[in-house]
Amino acid sequence: MPVSRQTNSWRYWAEAGTGGSAMRQRLLFAILTAPLVIAVTGRVGIARASFDDAFWVSYWARPKTILNGPEAEAFYRGVKELVFARNVYDRCENPSDLDDDARWFKEHPGVHFYIDGYASKRGNQDYNLVISQRRADWVKQSLIRRGVAEDRIKLSVGWGELYPTCLEDSDECHAKNKIVRFTYVPGS
Repeated sequence: MPVSRQTNSWRYWAEAGTGGSAMRQRLLFAILTAPLVIAVTGRVGIARASFDDAFWVSYWARPKTILNGPEAEAFYRGVKELVFARNVYDRCENPSDLDDDARWFKEHPGVHFYIDGYASKRGNQDYNLVISQRRADWVKQSLIRRGVAEDRIKLSVGWGELYPTCLEDSDECHAKNKIVRFTYVPGS
C-alpha cells in the first residue's frame, strides 16, 4: 500500500533524502536551546521587575511634581490616599479620609480625576488585579453616594501589584501597597 504524502509527509522527505536530516537537526537545536532561552529571559525579566519596583518606590516617596498650576497643587494637598486591609475591597481602613476626599471633591466641582487601586505582592497577579479593581470601583461608588458627580471620575482602574510604595516583605510594607490613590486630570 503506498504511503500518502499528506498523512506521512515527514516519512516522504526522510525517504527522499531531502531535508530529513536538516529538519531533525533544527528540531534538536530548538529542543536544546529552548530551556537556555527561557532561563536567560526569565532572569532578565526578574531583574527588570526589581528595577521597575525600585523606581516606583522612589517615585512615590518624592513630593508630587506639580505641572498643572495651583488647581493641581490644591488637589494633591487636599486629597488623601485610602488604605485597605488584606483581602478587603468594600471598606477602607480610614473612612474619615474618604469623607474628607468626598467633601473636597464637592467643594471643587470643576476638578476631574482618576481613581487608581493597588494591591500588595501577596497573592497571585490575577487576584491582585481583581481586588485592586474592586477597591477602585468601590471608592468610585462611595464618592458617588456621597454626592460627587460620576462624570468627574474619568477612570477607575486597578493596577494590582504594579507601582509599589514599599518592597520589604513585612505586614507594614504590604499595608502601604493596599491603597487607592487619586490622580488629577488636567484641563478639567
